[in-house]
Amino acid sequence: MDTASTDPSWTRRLKLRHLQVLAALESAGTVTAAAKAMHMTQPALSHWLSDMEDLVGTPLFLRGRTLELTEAGRALWRYACRVLGDTARTGEEIEAVKGGVAGHLHIGTILSAAPVLLPRAIAALHQRSPKVQIELVEGLLEPLIERVERREIDLIIGPLDVRASRSGLCTEWLMTDTFSVVARRGHPLAELAAPRWEDTNGYPWVLPPPGTLSRVRLDQAVADTGMPPPKPAVETSSLVALLSMLQDRDYIATLASSVAHMYEKLNLISIVRMPSRLEFGPIGMLWAADSPSIVLPALRETLREEAKSLFDLGSADAAAT
Repeated sequence: MDTASTDPSWTRRLKLRHLQVLAALESAGTVTAAAKAMHMTQPALSHWLSDMEDLVGTPLFLRGRTLELTEAGRALWRYACRVLGDTARTGEEIEAVKGGVAGHLHIGTILSAAPVLLPRAIAALHQRSPKVQIELVEGLLEPLIERVERREIDLIIGPLDVRASRSGLCTEWLMTDTFSVVARRGHPLAELAAPRWEDTNGYPWVLPPPGTLSRVRLDQAVADTGMPPPKPAVETSSLVALLSMLQDRDYIATLASSVAHMYEKLNLISIVRMPSRLEFGPIGMLWAADSPSIVLPALRETLREEAKSLFDLGSADAAAT
């Protein structure tokens, strides 16, 4: 490898292919696997890596049984993710415009995000821009944030925490919500006029997995009432699994109230009217400050308008009346 250069002009000589090779090596872990993924020969890929390290003036990987990014390599890899993501998304938008589409949006949503707000916002956006194409991606907060940083997702809507406070990301609160205890229709708890927390004893709980934001918020909300947190019989992040388990058994669960009210109106569950209010906390949106999406500002404005309309200054309880 050449002696490290202090000339920053190497950044101008860096090619898109260099970044693609770097991303492939980080993902695959070996030259053999990366070359196969990129449909290149191993010598050709090794040449690109060597050329890139010569340009940068420092090793980008620690060589062993598998490749591991050095500190410099990780910094360049983060840059590569942003550039490759922006390139892919810009190409996608241009092709969409050429095909008569007014733009393309990738929206990340968390299981406990407001299922009333997002569909209404999408419908309102389509009224203004009917040719916008939208893809919804459901997942957990941390992986979704990483995809925003890689420019694979334009915006996340859902409960946010300190992990959203990262350089280059913007956040905005849209509303607050509460937890509701839910059960099947006809469940003994749902038939009680004034159920107490003690009445939940003996019924198996279906809860989010430990460490997820919904579980952390739930445990804290219950602790604030002076009660011990419920002990789960089943833990799942799948809303489909949760609803299925409630249908024919005496399981009980918690959902964000905006979610619970929607499914109660569909006669899928009953809300157990507990005596104390459990605060779910704020729900907001997150996006990259330098996002290339031409449609994203319109989506953010639509979300603000629909949140204000539905939740009366951010209170999700207004949607249940």
